[in-house]
Amino acid sequence: MATASNYLDVTHEIKIDHDNVRDLFERYKATTDLNQKTTIANTLIREMAIHGDAEEVSVYNDYSGLGLGDTAAHNKQEHADIKKLVYDADATRMTKPDYDAVLERAVTAFLTHAKEEEDEQLPLIRQKLSPEENDKIARAFLKARTTVPTRPHPWAPQTGGIAQKAAGLQGAFHDKVVETVEGREFVDLKYQHPAQF
Repeated sequence: MATASNYLDVTHEIKIDHDNVRDLFERYKATTDLNQKTTIANTLIREMAIHGDAEEVSVYNDYSGLGLGDTAAHNKQEHADIKKLVYDADATRMTKPDYDAVLERAVTAFLTHAKEEEDEQLPLIRQKLSPEENDKIARAFLKARTTVPTRPHPWAPQTGGIAQKAAGLQGAFHDKVVETVEGREFVDLKYQHPAQF
């Protein structure tokens, strides 16, 4: 059980994901080694997919209670657009000449959305939530990160409800099989969520 001394902040946990995508993309652009670029791209795709679905099935479901229902709908639409771009990056071979541009479109869309959240939405959430409510949503977000798909599924339900959660469980299993069969590798993340929540 959470106590005042170990409350989590959902806005901090969301920003960790945003900062990891920023860091990974800088690392991607800085290397010329194809194997390293591939591993970083795999990680970028995984982190953007996990983040989007985790927000949809946890955080955005609480937006209407905070007077941000229209914002949640707007965010879900942006997520749908981002997922299509991330899917394109996932489906494009790294060896194609335009791969960098395909990945950059996905990352740019993600980071544009992230900046909007950080500048406009996260400060409001911090203001409106009690420490207990904030902690509860943060823990729901972190739990969702462990159950949602690790690859983009733009044609799956995007409602944040039970249909998305059910499809997400099936998608997560499928993604694990694909990642194992393909031998996908990932780099370590610079910023970490708490191990225990």
